Amino acid sequence: MQKIIGVLLIALMVGCTQVDIKPPSEVGTLNNVQPLNGPAIATQLNTLYSRKFPNCNKSDSQPAFLCSGVTLRVTVKDPNNIYKVWDPSPASVKNGGVSFSYLRADSNFGRLAWGHGNGYILYPIFEAPTDKYDLDYLCSYPYDAWTWTRNANAVCVAHPTYPAQSQICHNAGVTIAEQWLTVWKTPGGNPNQRQCGFDVSDDRNALAGPAFYQSIRARGLAGVTGYNEHNEILIKTWNFRDPNKFPIMAFFYIYGGTNAGLAEARYNQRDFYNSTSSRIVVPIIRLIPADSAAGNSSFAYAQADQVVTQ
Repeated sequence: MQKIIGVLLIALMVGCTQVDIKPPSEVGTLNNVQPLNGPAIATQLNTLYSRKFPNCNKSDSQPAFLCSGVTLRVTVKDPNNIYKVWDPSPASVKNGGVSFSYLRADSNFGRLAWGHGNGYILYPIFEAPTDKYDLDYLCSYPYDAWTWTRNANAVCVAHPTYPAQSQICHNAGVTIAEQWLTVWKTPGGNPNQRQCGFDVSDDRNALAGPAFYQSIRARGLAGVTGYNEHNEILIKTWNFRDPNKFPIMAFFYIYGGTNAGLAEARYNQRDFYNSTSSRIVVPIIRLIPADSAAGNSSFAYAQADQVVTQ
């Protein structure tokens, strides 16, 4: 998987329509501050969410997460302030993976992991600014894999209760969504722990794109049985701690009701700004979840939400 440098034009075909993929607009450095264009990022997130691509650039070696969908992680501030919310937790350092979710029009969910109301969103690799690090995607579970119960020292591995069924999908004889669904619907037991994970790692080359798309299809086939349950994508734990180069696109909170996640999103925005030498302003974005699997989630920017502005 190669990163597109600068503003690239990728011709992607969906039916007979070509789509030009471009990075969100950025504003240049001003008084040692690097503000990002919040409204443009909200627009780009809505575009990414709506792209139901099977892969990128019509290439099986380029999984769809590189150019479509929204990869997000819920966050909780470390009470001891040993690590920042954008850093890997000690548990992730130990097991080698960080859990994210992947949201797009054909992969909806109405509830974030642990029921949290805020977090951050990564740039898709093909649309990240050129000075940001690429992160390595490892495996994709159509639903929450209860990974904390699998192995404290590794990720993308089998659950001890289901050693054959829950290993990496192609090793378990599962290569398409319909096969995954058969295992998921097996009577009894815990389907979250029993499910296998689709290997989407870079070294799979032309097998990575189809594997990721099958994980999206599998979630769709399971349908309303798990709309209120997120999926789980494991990204390899990164060893750098330079926030200036971390590919964070936005902080977000679930909009509606009491907007309980806004306070933490504001804390994170200010903390990230103060932690970066170039004073990067990452916008706070409202996430309005779909009210059903067939509905549409949306993203919006509001100036009133921001505590650090340009």
